[in-house]
Amino acid sequence: MTTKQETQRDPSRVQGGDLTHLPDGLITLNLSLCTNPLGPPPAAVIALQRFLDHDAHRLMPPPYEAPRPPYRADRLYLQAFADRLGVDEQHMLPGRGVTEFLVILARLLRPSRVAVITPEYTETMKRFAYADFHGPADGIRDTPDLRLRRLRHAMRTHDYVVLSNPSNPLGHYLPRAELIRACQDHPGTVLIADEEYIEFQGPGLSLAGADVTNLVVLQSTGKTYGITATRAGMLWTRNLRLRQLVGDELPSWPLSLLDITLATAALRDDTWLPPVLGRINAAARRMHSLLAGRFGPAAANSDIHYRFVHLDNPYPVLEHLHAHGISARLFTSTAPGSVPGLRLMAPTTETEFGQLRTVLDTLPDGGPA
Repeated sequence: MTTKQETQRDPSRVQGGDLTHLPDGLITLNLSLCTNPLGPPPAAVIALQRFLDHDAHRLMPPPYEAPRPPYRADRLYLQAFADRLGVDEQHMLPGRGVTEFLVILARLLRPSRVAVITPEYTETMKRFAYADFHGPADGIRDTPDLRLRRLRHAMRTHDYVVLSNPSNPLGHYLPRAELIRACQDHPGTVLIADEEYIEFQGPGLSLAGADVTNLVVLQSTGKTYGITATRAGMLWTRNLRLRQLVGDELPSWPLSLLDITLATAALRDDTWLPPVLGRINAAARRMHSLLAGRFGPAAANSDIHYRFVHLDNPYPVLEHLHAHGISARLFTSTAPGSVPGLRLMAPTTETEFGQLRTVLDTLPDGGPA
């Protein structure tokens, strides 16, 4: 059984899916991940196989071949992303996932008035540690309505506002129309929307393409398509000045040809994603019933593939999960803007659901303090 010392680490240093701080063989079901567990699409696997068979030159315009640097190959990735979103590729930049853009923006925007709507992704809070954190009042559990109110308030008083939508870690979603209206009502403030999980919420919900110039949208292909080992993402904005500033920070070859090959093939597969996301979200609703049955309203409801359980002291529950071979993502209140609890991704098999049900049924009374 793991100990409190083993699990009590800075949550900003333990990413979802990281089991390296635990004894080997302790975990048999990892619910701390937040990626698509059913990926990657078969088309992406085939593309990777061809790449490894030295057929990668087929992706490149003549006369370039695989051994050469990936000149302009990132445009293939952007075009596939643009086609999926129904937007103009010229408004987009390629980068190594959402995180690279967060790093660049945090550096570029430091002289400005920046607000982050919390609770928020730990990497975002780390990079924007100098910003004003707008979280719910002490003792109040967040809701989408409260989150939207804080967003509108922050846009009245800041130059830039950073928001994940759906939120990480709580999973709350703010409607597209409401966010566009907030941009229209506050044209002097730029909204930076991290849409890492927008596809899990539903199709056609991205803010990309909105007819406003004070909006930046960040997405990647890693979580959606179950290829998080790749580092490929995009920034979309109609704001030419900001797009140029970020573009100047990117290297000449922003993505590897391997990442481009796998991620572009995933984006081009039009049939794989909808049914897979439907299965995952149905499993998440089933998991929510189990969590709500054990934790009541402390289990935050959402419409995506993970759920958050509010726990003032999450360690006893986490240790019980570990003792039964299950890992969950730990959050504590030690960092400003964070909320204590556990985030769990939905199981996908009957065996996994049985394992989770057993753990919840055997959780000692008083565990969820």
